[in-house]
Amino acid sequence: MKKISLAILLALLTTTLLAQDGTTGNSRGEEMNTLFGKENNVKIGWFIGPNGGYTQFSSSDVALAGLSAGMIINHNFTIGLTGFGVANSDYLNYRQFVDSTDVRLEGGYGGLLLEYTLFPKSLLHVTFPLLIGGGSMSYVSKNETGTWDDDEWNWDCDNEKVDQDVFFVVEPGVRAEINILKFMRLGVGMSYRYTPDLNLINTGSSFINNFTANASLKLGKF
Repeated sequence: MKKISLAILLALLTTTLLAQDGTTGNSRGEEMNTLFGKENNVKIGWFIGPNGGYTQFSSSDVALAGLSAGMIINHNFTIGLTGFGVANSDYLNYRQFVDSTDVRLEGGYGGLLLEYTLFPKSLLHVTFPLLIGGGSMSYVSKNETGTWDDDEWNWDCDNEKVDQDVFFVVEPGVRAEINILKFMRLGVGMSYRYTPDLNLINTGSSFINNFTANASLKLGKF
């Protein structure tokens, strides 16, 4: 995780320098640079797009999948909504976790998205997203019991929740973005997820506090 963090930080520093240089030929702010051309100013814009991330809960590797959407004001400031879910719950297994019961971890989090973008009209630029919201995590029993459904030809599983908690979360980050097309942006970056009040059985309160390496795709009007 430390190697990934260093690599992303170096990439972001390089991107910042390039973004600053990219504003030289665009000092009047009349057009937005993209890989495939330029676009006129848009005072109020919007975007929607998927997010993906890699992080760790304690020592367990976790894949996150999510979606973000927002309104962009004067190119620089974004307000919207964002959310993430644990995408690899089937691999987050804990044997004999409580009372000899095997469990898996499920959950997600999301909330208000605030984001500020430096040099948004440059081909390469930097953004500073901030998530403020909440989430839920659950330990679910892996001891499958249930009945066979002859009509739908499947096994109806009755997995019981061993424990569940809702929590407050704040996640600041930094991201390097590139304008692929006038309606498309691709970004990579890093964030730090912090929740002060997680309360799950046999689990520390800082269980999900960690850095996340993430990638995003934005489609919209910038």
